[in-house]
Amino acid sequence: MAIKVRIPTPLRTLTAGKSEVETSGTTIIEVINHLEKNYPGIKERICEQNDQVRRFVNVYLNDEDIRFCDNIKSAVKDGDTISIIPAIAGGAGEKKKFYLNYPQEAIKEPLIYLAGKNYNVITNIRSASISNDIGIIALEIEGGPEEIEKAVKFFESNGVTVEPIVLDVVE
Repeated sequence: MAIKVRIPTPLRTLTAGKSEVETSGTTIIEVINHLEKNYPGIKERICEQNDQVRRFVNVYLNDEDIRFCDNIKSAVKDGDTISIIPAIAGGAGEKKKFYLNYPQEAIKEPLIYLAGKNYNVITNIRSASISNDIGIIALEIEGGPEEIEKAVKFFESNGVTVEPIVLDVVE
């Protein structure tokens, strides 16, 4: 058995149009290096020169974002599926900043991760103060206006109070 890698449309010119390829390796970076041997030029579109995955590329190992595992050192085994997903912003992308006030019952939930995964937005934590009782986070959300609004409603539906940051003191 091999490792399956799902190739996004923008990179399929490098894989002769294939939407999925098989490869090998024991870590994410080994898989990427193996892809590079078979499909020259693909690594530079996925990784920076230091081998770290580019900021606007998401890599999932069996539906788990590698940033929440061991990143490029995440262990891979036969039968695993890796998905490469470039973050694509719509034509009218914008950045908005919000304060998120988490109640105690929502602190341990991966809501920021889920908002980025489910609503085609890029999230960037600008500052945070989290305890066992409350979490206050300054969050920048980048994407189309409708997607940002959906992400905000998602937070609110999970009990998080969302307030726009009026003065940009977080930069």
